[in-house]
Amino acid sequence: MSTISAGTTSGTALVSTGNTDGTLQLQVNGTTPSVTLAANGAVGFGSSPSYGSANQVLQSNGSSAAPSWVAAPGATFVMVELWGGGGGGGSGARQSTGASRLGGSAGGGSAYAYRLFKASDLGATVTVTIGAGGLGGAAVTSNCNAGLDGTDGGNTTFGALLTSYGGGLGSGTTQRGGAGGGVLSSGMGSCAGQPFTLTGCYNATFGQFGGAPARQQNPGRPSGFGGGSGGGVACNATAQVGGSSYQGGAGGGAGGGISSANVIRNGADGGSGVGISGGGGAGATTQGGTGTAGAAIGAGSGGGGAGGGGGGYGSAQAAGAGGAGGVGGGGGGGGGGATNGFNSGAGGVGGNGLARVYTW
Repeated sequence: MSTISAGTTSGTALVSTGNTDGTLQLQVNGTTPSVTLAANGAVGFGSSPSYGSANQVLQSNGSSAAPSWVAAPGATFVMVELWGGGGGGGSGARQSTGASRLGGSAGGGSAYAYRLFKASDLGATVTVTIGAGGLGGAAVTSNCNAGLDGTDGGNTTFGALLTSYGGGLGSGTTQRGGAGGGVLSSGMGSCAGQPFTLTGCYNATFGQFGGAPARQQNPGRPSGFGGGSGGGVACNATAQVGGSSYQGGAGGGAGGGISSANVIRNGADGGSGVGISGGGGAGATTQGGTGTAGAAIGAGSGGGGAGGGGGGYGSAQAAGAGGAGGVGGGGGGGGGGATNGFNSGAGGVGGNGLARVYTW
């Protein structure tokens, strides 16, 4: 059996590349991938292939096209796992010395969805859409202004058969973190995704299959299969930690700030997959420091992506940005609050969603 060395070419019509990471790629015109075999046995087609597990094929017809799952010959069952996008964190305020310079609250995590299908019940291909993480609120660049909101995370879908709902946005104005996505609906701002208990989306204490709610000025709440909620910001500028989730994405940590009495508050940690809250991306503990990004799914963060940490305060320099949420629906951290004359910290982006498809 012959060996193909990395970078081996055969004229300009076909290029066969054996990369050092074990990936085998067939290219057209010397640049565009046509067929790619990953080291784990998964095969991808097109110029921008996506991969899953061994014996699974995800097909793409171009970088702008959504990938499709393609049924393997002789398959009996198909197991699908989905995580939506995490909510983006809010940016910090930019206020005068005698006012509270609040950090932004953090984005909420996405829900986790899974289902076992009979392969015979599915078509030959199913389009997979990956939910994008929400954008962080932009840094405030003019004096005496509150922070800006992030945006909600997008949904991840397996055709019309299964949906994982994204996490809610972190606020720059309300001091509420973003709510977690639920298994039946998205987190919309600080309103938890369905199903929730008690008297409404703001009043539930903990999520189960629903998203964790976001309570004003409070730490993020945990959930089981819904997303953890993002940390809020107390009136004295204390940043609150993000809520965790057993299987969904975790909430981000709020941004640091400065109280009206000029007491410095550090950024808070994002949530993870361990414990009720915290354990994710670390909040900044220095002036102008950037929050640490949350770990991606499968990197010790539990079920979904971990939340990003909150950015550091800014009293004599620009405040720090919130950390990005981990891939797998982690919420973005809030940006730090700043004193007039210095920009506040931008909110961290939410972690992108993820799809895993197992065929046997």
